Amino acid sequence: MKDDKLWFLKNFSEISLFTKMFSNFYRMIFCDLSKQLLYFSIFLFYFLVMFPISSESVQKIQSLDEIVSLDSTKEHGWEITLQKMDPVSFSHSYLNGQKNSNIQLETYEVPGVYILPEESIQTAFIVKKFIAPKNWKSSGLAVRLGTLTDKDKTYLNGTLIGETGDMNSTLPQAYDKIRIYQIPNGLIRNGETNILVIEVKKYFQKEIGIEQDKTAIGDSLLIQKELLETEYIKILLLMVYTTAGIYFLFLYLRRRTDRENLYYGLFTILLVLYQFLRNQIKYDLGIEFIYMKKLEYMVLAVLVPLFANLIRLYFKYPKTIILKVLDGLYVCFALFYFVSNNVEHYNFINKNLVQYGWILYLGITLDHLIRRVIAKDRDAFLILIGVLITVFAALLDTLGARNVFVFPRIVGYSFLFFILSIATILANKFVRLNEEVEELNLDLEKKVEQRTEELRVSLEQVNRLKIQQDADYFLTSLLINPLSSNKNTSEVIKTEFYTKQKKSFEFKNKTYEIGGDILISGNVELCEKKYVVFVNGDAMGKSIQGAGGALVLGTVFNTILTRSSISLHQNKKPEKWLEEAFLELQKIFESFDGSMYISIVLGLVEENTGLLYYINAEHPWTVLYRNGVASYIEEELTLRKIGIPENEEHLVIKNFQMLPGDTIMIGSDGRDDLLIGKEENRVINEDQNQFLKRVEEGNADLRKIYEKILKFGVILDDLSLLKVTYNPKDNKTNE
Repeated sequence: MKDDKLWFLKNFSEISLFTKMFSNFYRMIFCDLSKQLLYFSIFLFYFLVMFPISSESVQKIQSLDEIVSLDSTKEHGWEITLQKMDPVSFSHSYLNGQKNSNIQLETYEVPGVYILPEESIQTAFIVKKFIAPKNWKSSGLAVRLGTLTDKDKTYLNGTLIGETGDMNSTLPQAYDKIRIYQIPNGLIRNGETNILVIEVKKYFQKEIGIEQDKTAIGDSLLIQKELLETEYIKILLLMVYTTAGIYFLFLYLRRRTDRENLYYGLFTILLVLYQFLRNQIKYDLGIEFIYMKKLEYMVLAVLVPLFANLIRLYFKYPKTIILKVLDGLYVCFALFYFVSNNVEHYNFINKNLVQYGWILYLGITLDHLIRRVIAKDRDAFLILIGVLITVFAALLDTLGARNVFVFPRIVGYSFLFFILSIATILANKFVRLNEEVEELNLDLEKKVEQRTEELRVSLEQVNRLKIQQDADYFLTSLLINPLSSNKNTSEVIKTEFYTKQKKSFEFKNKTYEIGGDILISGNVELCEKKYVVFVNGDAMGKSIQGAGGALVLGTVFNTILTRSSISLHQNKKPEKWLEEAFLELQKIFESFDGSMYISIVLGLVEENTGLLYYINAEHPWTVLYRNGVASYIEEELTLRKIGIPENEEHLVIKNFQMLPGDTIMIGSDGRDDLLIGKEENRVINEDQNQFLKRVEEGNADLRKIYEKILKFGVILDDLSLLKVTYNPKDNKTNE
C-alpha cells in the first residue's frame, strides 16, 4: 500500500497530463468524427508505451571522472525483487529492450534495510539502472555498494564484477564489510542505459539489502582513497587512545592503590580494540569473520561495566548490590559469546539484553556524577560533559546498528572529548596539589615553631651554617647527637644502639660522622601501663640531606616524647599513641613536597607482658632472635616511606608477643646494601636473608654483628642497628 502511494505521488504529473488528454479526446469525439481514429491512436501509444517509460526512474550520470552517488533520491532510486531470477539473462533482456513481465520489481530506498515478509526467504535481487555519460577520462572505474546483509554477487550489464562470501555457507561471511568492486574496461555502455544487479543472501532473520554506508560509482582510485582516508583517520585516533590507555595502565603499575587508573586504562584499550574491529582494515588481517565478531561482542559486553566502575572508583562510591548483579550478568554474556559461534544469538542478546542493561549503568553513572556536580566538584562536571557527548554518540551508533536510520559511526571521534575531559581533570588535580603544597610550605615554619622551640632553633642554625661545608657537617652532627639518644630506663625491656654513618669528616683534628640514620628510645606511660618506646629511622639522601631528615625526625619525636609525659596525654591506648605519632610525622614530612622521605620502625613494648606494638614504614623487616635462631616477623610491605602523599590510608599497626629472653633486631638498609664478590666482579647483595645469618653468627651482639657484616661485604650506606631485649627475670632479681 505504501509503495502504491509513493508511485502515485511520484507520477502525479503524468496522471494529470493523461486526464487532460482524455478530456480533450472526449470532446473531439463529438466535434470532429473524421479525426477520431488519429487522436485515439496517439492517446493509445502514449498510455501504453510512453507513460511506463517516463515513470521508470533511471539515474543519468553526467561524469564518471569523480565519485557519483547512487543512493536513492526523489528523482531516482533502486528496485528489489524477492523472485528467483537469472541476473545475466535479466540484464540482457532489459538492455535489449525486452520487458520481463514475470519479474515484479518494487521501489527500495538505499541505503536502508528491506524487511522480508517471511523468514524463509533467503535471497533478494537489488537492481539499479543508470545512464552513463558518452565519455570520461578515468582509466579505471569502480562501484561502492556499502555494507550488505552478508553474502552477495554483483553483476553489471550481465557480467559478474565481484562477489563476497560463500553463498552455500550457513556461517556469516562479511555483513559489515564495505564492498568496492572494480569495473572491467569497456563493460559500461557509453551514453546508454546500464543495469546493476546484486544478488544478496541474508544472514539475520528478516533483514536484507544495503543497510549502511553509501553507494557510489566513479574513478576507482578516488573511491579507494575516500574509503582508506576515512579508515586510517580512525586508526590514527585509535593510536592516540592506545597511548592514553597504556599511560594510565603504567600509572596503575606504579601506584596500585589508584584502581581507577587500571579501569580507565582497560576501558581505553578495549574501546580501541572494539573500534578496530569495526574498521574495514580488519579484513586485511586474514582472520575468520566469526572469530572477529566473537571478540567484538565480548569486548562490547565489558566496555560499559568498566566505564561505570571507573566513575564509581574515581569518586569513591561503594559498589551497590545492583551494580554487582549487573557486573555478574555482563560477565555471563561475555562468557556466552566466548563459547557460542552463533552470531544470531549474539545479535539477539546484544539488542534485547546488553543494550537495555546499559540504561541501568548509565543511570548509576549519572547519579554519581550529578551528585558530585551538585556538591560543586569540578572534576565531576568535566567528566559529565565528556560522558554526555560519548553517550550521545553511542546512542546514535546504537540506533544506526538497529537500522533505525543510516548514520556514520561517530563514537570513535566523540571519545576524544572524553580523553580531553580526563586530561583536564588530571591537570586540575596537579594544580590543586601544588596549591596545597604551597600552603603547607607557607605554614610549615609557623607550625614547627608552635610544636617546639628547639626545632625552630635547630633549623635556623642549619640555614645559617650553609656557607661553610665542614662547619655545616660539624654543627649538624652536634644537633643530631643529643636527639639520637637511648633514654630507656626500663629494667625489663633493654634497648641497645649501634650506628655507623657512611659519611665521616674531620673538624679540628677530630673525626665525626654524619648521615640519615637515627635511633631514639624512651619511656612512656599509657593508661597506667609502662611502655618502652623506640624508633629507628633512615632518611632519604646522603650526608647532609639525610641528616636533615634525621634532624627533623629527632626533633619532632623527642617533642612527642616530652608531650607524652604530661598526664593529659597519658590516657591513650598504645595503638592510638602510635597512630597520632605517625600522622604527626607524616604531615610534617609530606610538607617537604617529595624532597625528604624517611623509612622508620616505630614501636612500643609493654613492660608487664612483652607485647610489641609497631609500625614499619618501608624499613627493612624486623628480626626475631629466639633460642639462637633468627627469623623475620614480617612478610610483606604494607606502608610506604613517611612523607609520601596519602600514606596514612595504608597505616597498619602490627603487634607481636615477645617471650622471655626474646630479642628484636631492627636495622636500616645499610645492613643489606653490601658490595660482595671479588674486586673484578663485584655485585650488590640482593639476599635479605644474609642478615639473619649475621645475627646468628654474632649471637645478637650488635658489635659482633657489625664485624660479621664487614667480613661479608663492603657497606655502601649508613648502618644503624637497634636491639630490644625482653627479660622479665632481671626485674624480679632486682626486686
